Amino acid sequence: MSSEFAREFRANWMMLVIALILIFFTFGIPTYSMPFIYSGASEEYGWSRAQVTLLASFKYLTGAITGLVMGRLIDVFNPRAMVTWAAVLGGLAMLGFLFATNLGVYYFAGIVLGVSASGITVCMKVIVSTLFERGQGTAVGIVLAGTSLAGVVTPILVVPMIEQWGWRATMALLSAGIWLVAIPGWLLLFRGRMAASSGSAMASAGGRTSGLWRHFHGLCTDRAFWMMASGVFLIGAVDMGMLQNQVLFLQVDKGLDITTVAWATSMLAGIGVAAKVIFGWFYDRYSIRGIMLTYLLLAISVLLAFPVAGVTSMFLFMVVRGIVHGGLIVEVPVLTKHYYGRENLGLNMGIMAAFLQLGMAFGPPMLGAAHDLFGSYTAGFIAACVLSLVAALLLLPVRPRFWTAPADRPVEAAAPAPVRDDLGRPNSPA
Repeated sequence: MSSEFAREFRANWMMLVIALILIFFTFGIPTYSMPFIYSGASEEYGWSRAQVTLLASFKYLTGAITGLVMGRLIDVFNPRAMVTWAAVLGGLAMLGFLFATNLGVYYFAGIVLGVSASGITVCMKVIVSTLFERGQGTAVGIVLAGTSLAGVVTPILVVPMIEQWGWRATMALLSAGIWLVAIPGWLLLFRGRMAASSGSAMASAGGRTSGLWRHFHGLCTDRAFWMMASGVFLIGAVDMGMLQNQVLFLQVDKGLDITTVAWATSMLAGIGVAAKVIFGWFYDRYSIRGIMLTYLLLAISVLLAFPVAGVTSMFLFMVVRGIVHGGLIVEVPVLTKHYYGRENLGLNMGIMAAFLQLGMAFGPPMLGAAHDLFGSYTAGFIAACVLSLVAALLLLPVRPRFWTAPADRPVEAAAPAPVRDDLGRPNSPA
């Protein structure tokens, strides 16, 4: 580990802790609780699979728009108030499920949840990416491990809570962490020297301040932008489509016990904790080629859904899904910074995150609709494999412009050894 790599983590470790806590409560818990409410919502109101999973589409479609706005604003304004209000909206959205007795309110809760989750994740990714140079991928992986940590806890809690209080009350109760931990923790810890250091880092990364549309138009002239944006869109669709439909697939189609499915989902998330950090380190070393490999692994993970017939095959499927999902959550910040550098980082990351969120909005209902149309997930899973391979091929001609391979980086000079006397003792200065 280089001294510069270690110095970045020593100087900024508290920011990683704060960001992880925010991601845990505002993004991770809602994301991993949503798949468990679909069955109850469908049974209670007679909604189809496409209708119940459309909640994720509203969440991520709104998140795409929010990501663009927040990416622009964080290049200009202090993030303390922005993150606070985004967290408040997340808590209100979770409480809103208490009133979700029709599709309109149900979807509106998803829209507000999308504003909150996207706003916070974009802010955290930009702040961390500006504070870390050598260890950007590893640092982002640590922060986004908060999603997986939430995924370890949430399924085990949600199932008995739904059985006791129902799915709507359960979602409202899960907002407690936002009100009691995430918001107070952010306000108490992100201030003083930490806020000043992250603010100065983001100011140096802000670059030229052009309008959103003008900046986007400039990006569109680069063929590599469309290669990356299209690949990110497809991967978002496949990964989130699988994540939001996997509980229905395992519980209803394969007849597995919901408690067993909950433990498997928790295991998937637990694997993702380590996977995010490892893939972050992997991307620091191999950049876009490492991301391509993860896209290929996604296709393999989808193929493992076909032989699922019992607990053993289910756990194999979920283990590989957990590994791959962990790597995919980290790739957008690395891809953006390695290709575009620090200038206008918030805006560039917001634009790329918007394509990811659009894919996440598209995937879940399309996979659900494929099941409604054909009576199984087979056609949808085959399409998901093909789209993963296409996404990997799209990145083939793209080369990182602001990243240096470890072998080509300048060697840091070692500190000179102290001069010693005849007895081996260091000489004292004269």
